[in-house]
Order: sequence, then structure tokens, then C-alpha cells
Amino acid sequence: MPTSTPIPNPGDVIPHFQPILTMDTQRIFAYEVLGRWLTPEGTRSLGPFFHDPSVSTEDHIRIDRVIRQKAIAALAKAPKDTRLFLNLKPSWIYSFRDRPEQLPTLKFLREHNVDPSRVTVEITEDSFNDDIEDLARVTQTYREAGCQIAIDDVGSGFINFDRIAYIKPNILKLDLELVKKCTREEFFKEVLASFANTAEKIGAFLLFEGIETEEEVQIALSLGARYLQGYFFAKPHDEFLSPYVFHHCLSYQIRQFVDHALWETHSDQRASDALRSSLLECLPRWPEGTAPRWRKADEFISRFLDLLPGLVSRVYLCDERGYQCSSNFTRRRGEWITEEEFRGRNWAWRPYFLNNIVKATYKETGKLSSTYTDAHSGCKMRTYIYPAGDELFLCLDLCVD
Repeated sequence: MPTSTPIPNPGDVIPHFQPILTMDTQRIFAYEVLGRWLTPEGTRSLGPFFHDPSVSTEDHIRIDRVIRQKAIAALAKAPKDTRLFLNLKPSWIYSFRDRPEQLPTLKFLREHNVDPSRVTVEITEDSFNDDIEDLARVTQTYREAGCQIAIDDVGSGFINFDRIAYIKPNILKLDLELVKKCTREEFFKEVLASFANTAEKIGAFLLFEGIETEEEVQIALSLGARYLQGYFFAKPHDEFLSPYVFHHCLSYQIRQFVDHALWETHSDQRASDALRSSLLECLPRWPEGTAPRWRKADEFISRFLDLLPGLVSRVYLCDERGYQCSSNFTRRRGEWITEEEFRGRNWAWRPYFLNNIVKATYKETGKLSSTYTDAHSGCKMRTYIYPAGDELFLCLDLCVD
């Protein structure tokens, strides 16, 4: 089948190197290798060639290996702390499942006497329908040789948690489109936060690519990025740069991030202190008598409802195991509604709940949760948990929209 993209001559393709920056030392950590084509009209990206389905897999692999070998040859001449990220499709790796000792990248590293620890194998987002366990076993060959493993475009169409779980990458590379959508839709930031949590749990680091604006830098830092990459810092170059060329820029971005994060943290503490002060002023004594506990709990809450700040939208009491002892008292159109059907429900499954209960117990003060979306109302909420005595905890749901 004829191709719509010409096949380049191997002698006309070269690697370019886009810096990947690390936040801990504010220097260049590594470079992603990207293919370029030298033509009479100028240097062209090989992206269209590699994404053209009419080009055979054999031609894709042949040209890619030329670029990889030239990149590794350049790495051999570079300072010892220079590192590369090499993109490989999962199907290319899988094809060596019966002969992993013949993996071309490891062969090139041996030929040029380059330490494999200077290379990260970046597995691309392409669809993969073969045996994921076999793919993981071949990938392990790179790791045993000393390479690190990254998974590219996490959050895009083909990446799933199976691939992450089996391959156990050192680095998760976040899809740039999700980062850009974060600037328009808060929901996408929450999706990225879930990957940040995954990375922390499995001992991987986050790399955010496609960074083009200062706002995207700040979003990435707020989500735990250790590594950043994108045109905001540098386009791909045909040579390696001075390691600290972006140090001033990164230091400034970190200062901006820290200033904002500290402001938010102090604001949270002030909000928590204000809620505690309000409760200390209005909380009544626990009802006496022989009435059932749930009735006492409802009576206790009803005595101070009208004294609560306007941002409190729901009030209830739970024990330390997460069981609700009272009704829900929900504010609707300025009036408090009693919802008895919530008595006896358990909220220990909520990610923040038990952790905040313990902190409230030991510090003898309230604990404010992070912001979440209420599944019933769709509103942005935070929950303030305060020790109310008698081994019960007062829960105030705050609407923060």
C-alpha cells in the first residue's frame, strides 16, 4: 500500500533533545529524544511519519532505531550526568518476548559503552492488546540492565491501570491535554490528582509534559510534579544544554508555588480556628436523662443550629468508628431540615474520615478536610470534624462553591 508520507533516508534523520527539568535541584535532569528529518526545505519533525498508519511497522522501527543509535552515540560523548528518555511502542518491546537479550536499545548501549542507568525507556501510549504480563517480563530486562522505566501519556485513551500495575514504572508521564484542561475545568485537576496519589503509592515520580504557560507550571507543582517538560522552558535542540540554564526560572516558579501553598495552608488553619471559636461559643451541654442516644444527639444539635455560620450546610454526629448517631440537619433555602433516615449510616469509607477523627481526638481541636465534590448535590464541600464529648464527633459540611 502506498504511503502518504515519504520514507526518509536514514542518513537524513537525526535526534533532537528536549530538556526535562527536575524540581529538587532546579536543573536539567534528562532529555527526551525526538526525531528530526533534514530536508532541502529545512529540519522537519518526524512526528507525522511515525503517526502515519500507512507507513509500515518495519519502516517505523528501522528509522526509529537509527535515531536511537545516533542519540546514544551522542550520549556517549556527553558528561556522565546526562540522561536520555527513549520512546518505544509497547508492541515493539513485546516482539522481543522470546529473545529479550537481543533488545536493540541495550545492544546500542553496549556498543557505545554507555551505562544503562543513564537511559529511561519511555513506553508510549499506543494501544496494546497482547499479553500484558509478557510485556512486563520483557520490560523487566531493561530494568535489570539498569534502565529506568516511564509510562507515557498517562490519562490518555489507551493507558490503563493494568499497564501501570504490571510494569511498575519509575516515572508516570502525564498527558499534556489533561494539564491544559485543568486551566478550564476543575474536574480534570481532580483526575490528575488521582494519578498523583497512584504515583505516591507505587513509589513513582510524576513528569508533566507539554508545559507551555506559567499557569500550567503551577498546576503541575500543585499536583506533585517532580519533573517538568515543555516549550515554556525549551524546544528540542540538536545538542545538550548547560545543566543549570533554567535554574533561575525554576527557582522563581518554586517560590511562586510555595508562597501560594503557604497562603492556602495558613488560610485553612485560620478557617479551622474560626470554626472552633464559633463552636466553643455556641455548643451546649450534652442533654441529660434516659432518652435514647440518637434522640439526645438530635436535641444537642438542634440547640445551636441557628448560631452556626452561613457556610455550614449540613450537621450531624458520628462515633469514632464512623457510624452516624444523629439525624442529618441540612440547610435548605435558609431553613434547617431534619433527615432521620441518615441515622446509623457509616462514613468510615470516606478517605479523609478516620484520619481526621484521630487527629481531632489527639489534638482536641477540629480538623478540616480537603475539598471534595458532594455526590448528591454536586457542590464543592469540606467537612470539619470536632470532638463533641461522650466519644462523639460533630461533623459540619461546609459549602465552598
